[in-house]
Amino acid sequence: MNHLKAKFRPFIVMLAFLLAVAPSAFAHAHPKTMVPAPDSTGPAPSKISITFSEAVEPKFSSIKLTNVEGKNADSETSSPVPGDPTTITLAVPLLPAGTYVVHWVNVSVDGHHLQGSYKFTVR
Repeated sequence: MNHLKAKFRPFIVMLAFLLAVAPSAFAHAHPKTMVPAPDSTGPAPSKISITFSEAVEPKFSSIKLTNVEGKNADSETSSPVPGDPTTITLAVPLLPAGTYVVHWVNVSVDGHHLQGSYKFTVR
């Protein structure tokens, strides 16, 4: 019997470790819905909206828009959607045809920080 315990001990230790670490791996606010969608082509949007997988801290979460050369394409500040702590939006001016890059940063309510970017094209 002791031989069986010894044989499965590494497996049990690994399983306990994975169960302890797994909740923190899911504790980040990942983008769930992005409008306009990544790599999409379409008409100029009037706003950019990102909904995350969990609530974000509005003071520390933002969206910025640039053209592909890195020049700012917006003049507004992103803001949370009232009553929806998972979504932030950015009003944008009328965009001419071209490719744009959405840069986002968020801090989830539990303090985890993520950032990323994606492109879309206006025809």
